[in-house]
Formats: sequence, structure tokens, C-alpha cells
Amino acid sequence: MDFRRRFLSMQFLNSSRRSIVMSRFVSFCLILFSLSATGCLQGNATGPTGTVDGHLTKKGKSLSADTKVVFMNSSSGLAAFGSTKEDGAFQILDSDNNEQLPVGTYRVMIQPPADQLGGEEEPSAEEALDNPVHSKPKKNGAEFHFKYRQLSTSGLEYEIKEGPNTIDIDLE
Repeated sequence: MDFRRRFLSMQFLNSSRRSIVMSRFVSFCLILFSLSATGCLQGNATGPTGTVDGHLTKKGKSLSADTKVVFMNSSSGLAAFGSTKEDGAFQILDSDNNEQLPVGTYRVMIQPPADQLGGEEEPSAEEALDNPVHSKPKKNGAEFHFKYRQLSTSGLEYEIKEGPNTIDIDLE
């Protein structure tokens, strides 16, 4: 009988120890998952990266200096941008002024210089519903079509590969 009590008490102790070890393991896994989900464990390791530069033109001619070229990573949502110089040259940098961008597919939109903004008025929702003719923005003689000002309508998409990438964009 004494042997049976010892055996049962040892099983209880072993199961208690297993339970403690298991709960600690589960806690550790939850903490590790939480840290990785919030990005705390990622550091600067983003995988392969590339740089982007190029020229922005319309039918072969440079656009105004300070035209913004915005790249948005299709999977991560990372946004990076650059401004054109007088000759249309641009270099893309992220929000930390880092030229290294994760490789992947990027959608692109073009924004006119600040002095050209505001001339094209988009109709209100009511105007667009009441009169479909008014659903198009009013033109003010901007250098490029309004469609290039939105990611969803620009039709511009480029693959950033590891290393230097030269992307010349010629608008219609």
C-alpha cells in the first residue's frame, strides 16, 4: 500500500511539474508572438532591399521641378517618395530618408508641385450622384492627367529588385 501512495504522489508531482513547465512554455510563446506581431523583434532586418532613381517625363519632356513621385508597396503598405529636379530626375526615399526599400511590387502615383494643387476640384459625393457628368474633376491645364494622382487609377506599377533600380516614367 505504501508503494501505491508513493507512486500516486510521484505522478501528481510529475503532472504538477509538467503543468508548470507547460504554462511557462505557453506564456513564453505568447510573449514571443506578441513581440513579433508588434514588430519589436524585426529590428532593421527587412530582407533584400533596393534603391530607386529615375526620370519622370510626359511624352519625353520633363515636368515641373518638385513634382512628387510616390511609391507604395503593394503588400506592406510602405510609402516612399521623391521630388523631381529641373531635368525630371528623382530619387525615392522612405520616411526616414533611407534610400533602401524592401524588394517587391510598388504602385506609383504622381503629385504636382504645391503651386499647381487646388486647381482641379473634385465634385462632392452629392454632385457626383446627382449628375454623373460632374463626376470628373475640372481641368485647370495641369501638366498631366488627374488619373496619375491616385494609386487606384494611375496604372503605374513597378517591381523593385535587389540592388539599384532605374525607373524612367513617361506619362501619356
